[in-house]
Amino acid sequence: MRRGALHIVTLLLLALPVPASSAPDRPAKKDASPVEALRIEMHVGIPGYIFIGQPLAEVRKKFPDAKVVPFSGQKDAMIVKIADTGISCLAVGPADDLKIASVGFNVDGVHNGVSEGNFRTGKGIGKGSTVNDVLEAYGQPVEILGQQPAGALKRKVAPDDDPSVPKMYQYASSDGSVKTYFLVVDHLVKRIVVNQLAPLDEHIVKGGPQK
Repeated sequence: MRRGALHIVTLLLLALPVPASSAPDRPAKKDASPVEALRIEMHVGIPGYIFIGQPLAEVRKKFPDAKVVPFSGQKDAMIVKIADTGISCLAVGPADDLKIASVGFNVDGVHNGVSEGNFRTGKGIGKGSTVNDVLEAYGQPVEILGQQPAGALKRKVAPDDDPSVPKMYQYASSDGSVKTYFLVVDHLVKRIVVNQLAPLDEHIVKGGPQK
């Protein structure tokens, strides 16, 4: 994936909106809600519920109220919003075999018409978690990206920059094929997004399969 491509994808999702530590999971934080939180698996999503590689047809069946619209008029890319669950996705691929390549979970606040959901990672990161909690649980990210206007040059964001500016703390899978980022605003985690890089690069960044 060429340099800057993933940044474009993360900005698109925001408009909608060293690999992970191998240390054992620490006990998850107590959830604020009396209802058990759905558990996000790093670089996967929520297995059996909503996850990378899941067929769009299966998502439609599981969430009949999901709003599905073409991305930028393309037949090989669809934006999926499951508003009342706190989930939004991008599904890409052949028109008859679209699969989830990006899935985002709102953990704190409403984002682009999608409600807040009750989610936590296996290491307890969710609503109320701070950037320090993320660093303690997963170690240093492979990179930190700042939200910028479309077309702006990608730049690394120093940790002491304005905390009110959204920052994406990116963590990579062991083979580098998937990245998960934590969207942090004012030191608090607001959103968790899992991106499968190759299909997003092919269908979103490059605008479809090359002929």
